[in-house]
Amino acid sequence: MTNQQQDQEQPQRPADRGRREFAKKGAVTVLAALVSGAARAVVAHLLTGGGE
Repeated sequence: MTNQQQDQEQPQRPADRGRREFAKKGAVTVLAALVSGAARAVVAHLLTGGGE
């Protein structure tokens, strides 16, 4: 492997790690939004007398 090939490969590794972290944070954000929305819906349902 030449030095040029090594130079081209090294920047890809941190970028992949960055994408993976970005995807994890995005997934956590989506899950948090879903849980928050579900909790809000339950509270609204109970407050409007839907639980009776």
